[in-house]
Amino acid sequence: MVIAKQMDLRSNLKKFLDMAYDGETIVVPRKERKNVVIISEDEYNRIMQNQRIGEYAARIADMSVSRHSNSLPATGNVKADNFKKLDIIEKLKPGWNGNQAPAIPAKTITKVRNLINALPIQPELFPTALKSIQLEYDNSRHDHMEIEIGESNTAEIFIVTYFGDETVESVSADISSLQERVLQFYG
Repeated sequence: MVIAKQMDLRSNLKKFLDMAYDGETIVVPRKERKNVVIISEDEYNRIMQNQRIGEYAARIADMSVSRHSNSLPATGNVKADNFKKLDIIEKLKPGWNGNQAPAIPAKTITKVRNLINALPIQPELFPTALKSIQLEYDNSRHDHMEIEIGESNTAEIFIVTYFGDETVESVSADISSLQERVLQFYG
């Protein structure tokens, strides 16, 4: 951090702007504690991204959905919490992750909403920067499964077992195929 007097800033503006661009934080003290901080655009974008991610995480945390709910049969409360998460995801604007991620398409939201309504075991939900929603599950064997749902008619499924074995597959994104896949994961 560099502290620069206003008169130094005026006479050496290029120098201080170059320093800020190179990652230095410039603090300009002013009367009545009306100080100003100069940072690079990259640093500003990082700060804004962390703020947006923090706001999203806080909204999700407010729902008090435990990670352990992944292995519980669908109940009104868990399902209702997932519908609330979808409402939040639906309101995400382009750039929601601070890195130019597009908004999640209405078609994807509808598809996941219908799937959540039908699933016997509820997942954790996460938006992705690929215009999709990721459903995550953990079973009692400590295996982890991610299902990525987008606008296409297929879903990508990634599984990593407790032993570290990984599989990736594409399946039909229809409700019955995904219900069957979730039940197999828990079977």
